[in-house]
This record gives sequence, structure tokens and C-alpha cells, in this order.
Amino acid sequence: MFDININMDNMVISNIERQDILYIKDWINNQNLSYLNNTKPIDFNELYERFLEYYVSENEFFLKITNDDNLIGIIKGRIEFKNLNEVWIWNFIIDEKYRGNGIGSKIIDSIKNYFLNSFGIYSFYTVACEKDIKALKFWNKNGFEISRISKGYFNINGNDFDMFILKT
Repeated sequence: MFDININMDNMVISNIERQDILYIKDWINNQNLSYLNNTKPIDFNELYERFLEYYVSENEFFLKITNDDNLIGIIKGRIEFKNLNEVWIWNFIIDEKYRGNGIGSKIIDSIKNYFLNSFGIYSFYTVACEKDIKALKFWNKNGFEISRISKGYFNINGNDFDMFILKT
């Protein structure tokens, strides 16, 4: 578990704790993520496994984003300490009420600045399905460009889609 606490305006980006899991599960399942053709709700055990992965790993982070104490997003990722240190963002979800008004970009900027200023890390990666045009536009707008493509990585309803690996 990598301990992170970032304050920005009325928002706080901080570690997800065990007692947050049920609330976060319900929050995720209430988000409009149908554009990913993922109609299966996440269950408690699945989310708890993701929490445990983060909790026992010294390089993982799993963060909640709150605005005036209301959950508005989550972000999960990993820090890779190598010759060139990197941050991988695996999941980033913003409440649909907050999408499209720049809050997601501010959060990503804050995360990038945190790792740059605290650890000198300036290489950031994320992944997106070729089908998720909104995510690709968001990441591109925030300085991420396609670095690699894994052909047929995602299988959605029996159809294979490429995974784009994006890098700043």
C-alpha cells in the first residue's frame, strides 16, 4: 500500500480504507459505465480482492476522491521503481455528474504533480480499450499518447478489441 493524501480546492484524494469498500462498490455500480458494454455489476468480493492486492503491495495505490466529503471518484494504480520510475493508472472513474467539466483533468494533474514533486517521477502510463472513445479522448487531452497496442486483449460480448497503452 502506497500512502497518498492530496488536498486540492474542496477535494481530497486519499487511500481507500477497508470500511469504504461496500460504499465504493455501490457507488461504482451506480455509475453509467454502459458505454464499455460492462453491464455486470461489480460484487463485494471482487472489489475486496482488488483492495487486498493494493493493501499488501507496497507499490500499489487505490484512492478515493471526495468533494466536500462526497465520493466523486476512484483511481487505482501502481508505481514501478526501475531505471526510469513510472506510474501506471489502471482504473480511473469520475462520477458522471462531474464528467466533462475539467475535474478529471485537475485530478490527473494533481496526481502527476504529486509523483513528480515527491519522487521525481514524470513517466505515466494508462490503458484503454480501443472501443472506449471517451477515455481515449480524455487521456489524449491530458497529454497521453499511444505507446503500444496489444491486439485482441479485451473480449467484450465475444468480440476482441485492442488495448491501447498510453504514455505521457
